[in-house]
Amino acid sequence: MVKTPRSRKAGKYGKKTVRKTPPAAKAGGVKKSKNSIKKQAPASMKKALVSKELMEALKENREKKKKTREENKTQDRRKKKRKISTSDKEPKEALKGKALKKARQALDNQDYELTVKVKKLWEKGREKGLPVDKKQEIISEIKRLIGGKVSSLIFKHDLARVFQLILREGKSEQNTFIIEELKPHVIELSKSKYGKFTVKCMLKHCSVAQRNIIFKSLTGHVKQLTLHAHAITVIDTFYNEYAKSSQRTEMVTEFYGKEFYIFRSSLSEHLSVVLQQYPEKRGALLAELLSLTQIFIEKGLTGYIIVQHLMLQCFLHCSPENIQELISEKLLDQIPNFVHTKEGSKIAQRCLWYGKVKQRKLIMRTFKGHVKDMACDPNGYLVLCALFDCIDDTVQVRKTVLSEIQTCLDRIVMSISGRKLLRYLIAGRESSQTHCQVIESLKVGEDNSVSKKDPETRRREILNAISPPVLSYCTENLESLLLDNSTGSLIPTVVEHASGDMTPLLKALIAHLTTETMESYPVHWALKKILNTEANLLRDLILDTVGPETISSWVNSNRGAWTVLRVLERGEVGASAKDALKLAGVASFTESKGRDALFEFLNR
Repeated sequence: MVKTPRSRKAGKYGKKTVRKTPPAAKAGGVKKSKNSIKKQAPASMKKALVSKELMEALKENREKKKKTREENKTQDRRKKKRKISTSDKEPKEALKGKALKKARQALDNQDYELTVKVKKLWEKGREKGLPVDKKQEIISEIKRLIGGKVSSLIFKHDLARVFQLILREGKSEQNTFIIEELKPHVIELSKSKYGKFTVKCMLKHCSVAQRNIIFKSLTGHVKQLTLHAHAITVIDTFYNEYAKSSQRTEMVTEFYGKEFYIFRSSLSEHLSVVLQQYPEKRGALLAELLSLTQIFIEKGLTGYIIVQHLMLQCFLHCSPENIQELISEKLLDQIPNFVHTKEGSKIAQRCLWYGKVKQRKLIMRTFKGHVKDMACDPNGYLVLCALFDCIDDTVQVRKTVLSEIQTCLDRIVMSISGRKLLRYLIAGRESSQTHCQVIESLKVGEDNSVSKKDPETRRREILNAISPPVLSYCTENLESLLLDNSTGSLIPTVVEHASGDMTPLLKALIAHLTTETMESYPVHWALKKILNTEANLLRDLILDTVGPETISSWVNSNRGAWTVLRVLERGEVGASAKDALKLAGVASFTESKGRDALFEFLNR
């Protein structure tokens, strides 16, 4: 039988293809009779029947596959909806709301009923004002329920607070029970989002011996746990709050390498000591610390004390080129997070000293909004001092940093660290105003290769920018400043070192002087200091603005008499002032050492 042409559908890129007919069919060939066709029909019909049967079987198979797919989809949808019925009998009624939630939890959690009981007891046990006896009964009942199942229940987020209650409020026996049960799981708990709080609670409320047991379980895994997002909080808490000196050394030496960790008992947590002991290992040690510091910066772990300690060792001993490699935008964005710690402030200072001009400007931008907090912090104000010492663009410093200091002078003046910062801004590195250790620490950054401006010129420009607002603040708030010794000591510093006209401030000081106020120590000390430095200006103002009667009234107080004596001793005073005091009869005033000294001076 000759096959007739059959067309195929066009492919993606081709045309419709037609099967070519055999050449014999094209030529016409011999015409066959009907009888001959009938004779050949049975064989061809069989083939046609077979092909039809195959086609029908294929269609049935396809339909079956479609049905199974649809059934699978419906089953998946039912699973997602998780329709749970109250009974296995038909018809099934779907649960809703809290009943559905409880049924799901019961299916997922084998200890669901136990957890519900324990949580109810915990709710009662954490109530404020609950009697101690009642609380201990609840804790002992919880202990009875969870006995033998602590290791399986501790990793459930809703039971973490239950264990914390036992550790916080329980007796030593109950704490020991929990710690002994959890001791093998400390590392896993430290890595858990909720379990880390249980480990921190264990460290806080356990005994020293139990804390040493916990430390032993952490030993050898400190480096691994420090690089973990959750476990680092446990490591940092132990290092910063509970670790002894030997334990800190053991924790830090894990980061130096395996060979150093073996001999950790003879090493120190400070890298300088280790480098003195093993100078030949300097290159390998610094390379290890450098790579670790880069990992800390990339992961954003710079806010932790143990990380800051390791980073500082790297910044102290690496070359300036390596330090400049570490000063990336990612580190600069994290500086406000660690300027408040001792190690962090030293790292921030070195970022300023070794950073390029653009990087220094980026650091100043990150300080925006944090300047007042840094100024009042005992470590943060040192970073601002380093900033004032090294940045040449004083205009940018005035706009970014000094402008924010001006807006919160009240808070800065009332803070110990804030007053230290103001003294450094106004008086510079005067030994009488700034501690010698602070001056020595800031001298480290003098040799940086980035700063080009003369240090004295830079200091004068900053002084001219900060003096006017400080002078106006002191003049307006003089009475409140002179009520306290610490704030009153700022007045002589401003008068001696600030730039600008001191007359308004000194006039306000003279107007504040009375017999009662002169007896207060802050006023007396301020007058004594000012008369030793700016004697001519203050003396002239006192003699010009204060009458003889007022001056003679000051002599009635001991400290007032000493002040009058200093005014008369500093330079030549007209005879009118002395005569007025003699006529007032100094000898008849209240007896005091100051009065006697003044009487002796007048009778020379």
